[in-house]
Amino acid sequence: MREPIRVGLVGAGNIALGDHVPAYLELPELFRLVAVADPTPERRALVSDAAGLGDRDVHADTAELLARDDVDMIDVCTPQHLRRDLVIAACESGRHVLSEKPIATTPRDASQMIATARANGVRYGIVHNYLFRPEIVRILEIIRAGDIGPVEVAILNWLSVIDIPGAAAYRPTWRHDPSQAGGGVLMDMLHIVYLGEALLGRPIERVSAWVDARTEDAPVEEITLSRFETDRNAALVNVGWGQGPGGIAVSGPEGRIEVGYEDGASGAFAPFEQLVVHGRNGRVEETDLPPRRSITNVLADFGAAVREGRDPVATGEQGLHILEATLAVYLSAALGRTVGLPIEPGHPVYERGVAGLRELDLPDWSPIRRRRLFGVQ
Repeated sequence: MREPIRVGLVGAGNIALGDHVPAYLELPELFRLVAVADPTPERRALVSDAAGLGDRDVHADTAELLARDDVDMIDVCTPQHLRRDLVIAACESGRHVLSEKPIATTPRDASQMIATARANGVRYGIVHNYLFRPEIVRILEIIRAGDIGPVEVAILNWLSVIDIPGAAAYRPTWRHDPSQAGGGVLMDMLHIVYLGEALLGRPIERVSAWVDARTEDAPVEEITLSRFETDRNAALVNVGWGQGPGGIAVSGPEGRIEVGYEDGASGAFAPFEQLVVHGRNGRVEETDLPPRRSITNVLADFGAAVREGRDPVATGEQGLHILEATLAVYLSAALGRTVGLPIEPGHPVYERGVAGLRELDLPDWSPIRRRRLFGVQ
């Protein structure tokens, strides 16, 4: 049997402790978590206890972890503004890299990270774990079976997202800091952008959007309404912190698929309730789907990709594409027009992410200018 892939975990926040560490422990034949790095002593201790690491396997400095000779793969669970240098160093040292989403805060950084991974022949995957959620897997199966015909429209409502703070020992409000998060609720829930594209089955080409903030002087948006267009179909993606409606609807010329969650809330923040198909076979309802193990499935796919010498389901290139689609939402809302993809190198948003919006001539009525989001005055 092959030896397990030896993993160094960088970042010991809530996602790392609550999702990644338990998933590694579920896959002992594929992975062995050998080290963790985090600047916060209490977070390091929590991961060390959960993973059964020794004192020598716990590092305050990421450079110490990268200097080890017993690490095959780096799992990046840091905030996104800290990922560029870490990913480049890991790839240059010959380590495979799996990173939490979003890939980065700017397309420029993401492009450099991808180029370094490709140049060094290592696997680079992004945790687009919602692709492995059982209701999404089932929707895609139904679409492939042709029960509703070719997808024309997908509507994804995630308007009751819970604003979960980060680890208290680090900086619990970092997701509301555009310099660290790269955006607001949509960047936090970028999952729904790649889900929209997956349901359409074609790459996003154009984006139009509106954003708003309920809170006076909010630094980032708190609600977004977006339209993502391909050459043949479109997805409406509505995301917000709050108590709004949730659910998924996908329609084609011969039927529709509807997914609902408990109390009409948003997926991942409420239990799955039912999936209903109105299609070629009439009305079919499903309420019993496999349990959610999406992070475990992401790791299993990435481990297989490393062993088989193939790309994972979500590559660095896909991470860059979805980051640009998300940033195009902010750019469209700022300018009041449809934005095409990709965002070209040299554009302020390509180079600096949402900070680049400050360099643009925005109309007076722009919601981003009126709300002074992302530091725009």
